[in-house]
Amino acid sequence: MSGSQPLQPKQWILPKGERFYALARWLTILLLFLITNFLTDQPVWPVSSASPPLVIVFWIYVAVSVLATIALFIPPVASWLELTYLIDIGFISLMMFFGGEQIVIFFPLYLVPLINAAIRQTKLISLLSGIVAALCYIAAFIGWRRVFASDLETSFLEYVALFLRGLTLIFVPWITAGLAERWSENNRASVQNARHEAEKALEEAHAYRAQSRSLYEVAYTLSSTVDYGQVLEVTLRESYKLTPYTAGMVLLSAGVPDELYIGASHLLSISDQARQIKVTAGLAEALHKPNPHILDLATPDPDLLLFDSLTNCRYACLIPLRANLRTYGIVVFAIERAQTFAEDEIAGLTALVNYAIIALHNAQLIFDLQEERNKLISKEEEVRHQLARDLHDGPAQAVAAITMNVEFIKRLLERDPERVLDELDKLSALAKRTTYEVRTMLFELRPLVLETQGLKVTLEQYLQRFQQNSTGTKLVLEADGLEEVHLETKTEGTLFNIIQESINNALKHARAKHIWVRLQRDGNNLIAVVQDDGIGFDLNEIMRSYEKRGSFGLLNIDERARLVNGTAELASTPGQGTKVTITVPINTSG
Repeated sequence: MSGSQPLQPKQWILPKGERFYALARWLTILLLFLITNFLTDQPVWPVSSASPPLVIVFWIYVAVSVLATIALFIPPVASWLELTYLIDIGFISLMMFFGGEQIVIFFPLYLVPLINAAIRQTKLISLLSGIVAALCYIAAFIGWRRVFASDLETSFLEYVALFLRGLTLIFVPWITAGLAERWSENNRASVQNARHEAEKALEEAHAYRAQSRSLYEVAYTLSSTVDYGQVLEVTLRESYKLTPYTAGMVLLSAGVPDELYIGASHLLSISDQARQIKVTAGLAEALHKPNPHILDLATPDPDLLLFDSLTNCRYACLIPLRANLRTYGIVVFAIERAQTFAEDEIAGLTALVNYAIIALHNAQLIFDLQEERNKLISKEEEVRHQLARDLHDGPAQAVAAITMNVEFIKRLLERDPERVLDELDKLSALAKRTTYEVRTMLFELRPLVLETQGLKVTLEQYLQRFQQNSTGTKLVLEADGLEEVHLETKTEGTLFNIIQESINNALKHARAKHIWVRLQRDGNNLIAVVQDDGIGFDLNEIMRSYEKRGSFGLLNIDERARLVNGTAELASTPGQGTKVTITVPINTSG
């Protein structure tokens, strides 16, 4: 192939074991040199034809060792060097044969080539090598006695010592080979365990990378769209990459109690995608649990057996979609395999489903904001209509009456001047009443005293205007010990409007003898209570007919209180009056 580089031959590396044995051989030769010098009366060097056989054999061994050392660096020959230990045993035996009476000093030198061979060979070959060495050693001993010292008598004790040294040469390599084999097995086991650990770590790294990639895909989809359905689809698809399942689906609330529909699905049949199911045993238990739930589908479950795609499935992992104590539905992952879901699989699926929960929660928040916006717009329109009605029925009518009276007084000046003073008094009273009504309306819309003197003073002035009401209702304000209480401007205005609306409703509908307005501090909250002893009403009945009645001021007080991080509660019983309780936070920074 064009551009491809030729394969480089694998570089031959000298085995470390051969290098070490070559060094051990030369140390053995050094010992043999000393032994030879000790056993002979003639110098070891220079060698001549007159040199003793021991010296000649020694230098032949040195020459062979030089050749063996050079052969280490020749790859074709190096593979045969494992058998050089036999040559070493042979030369040591020859030197022992020619060594004379002190041949026992050659015995330890046999161990170097035998142990070196035993490390590389099996126990049987090592045993045979030991037998060969023992036979060579015994033959050298007996040969020397027969050839060079035939006049010496060999005692029984010497034969026993010879036999024991032979056994030593037989069993030392055999035992060494056994220990080396065991050590090699332990090393192989350690290498195998290390390989398994490496493979496991690699698998975990791949799984972590796949999970991170899936989380990124779902997070990217979540950040790039407000369509929770698309996020659910991506969640199911990415979950399949982490844990291949037979069928997956997201069951969402259908708006009817205990009824769910398919919000998203993966590998689900078309007929199953259109199903709506009633929640009974299995799903009901999972919906009320905060953590994932494993369902054994071998046990009949009326919820999931409705789906044809789950007929052959063995287990199902049910992960509830919960946020802020609100349950949106449940995610179902079903598998056919005999093994249930592993902990790491459940953890990965739960991590992905959490993104789906965020998407659903965001969608719900958007829906709630839209609902709040629509309610605020409706309330604003209602206030405008109410203001228009109040202006038409009050100041507008009064101004029209004033205009008519002015014209009437003009005519009286010509026809009956004596009546002009009486009519002017009536006109003055009408003008004062109109001025009072306009100021009252302005006060109710936004009392300036609220910004300058606070809620308590504002309520005192507001209630003072209604002390002489036509219904005869007595208004009582209880607000002691609130000098150090400070509310945010928005909170203070909202609280006043709620109290104002509650009082107006009580005056119009309650037919009460008393209306109490109580303000009390409770920690970092201010609690306001508007209570009357009027006729009350059936709150449940009002709630059921709310849509038909249109706007009902007392029913949206909680919505208005929540706008300033507060709460409101309405309680009423026929014949026992009505009680409105509002709780708002106090501005502690002030």
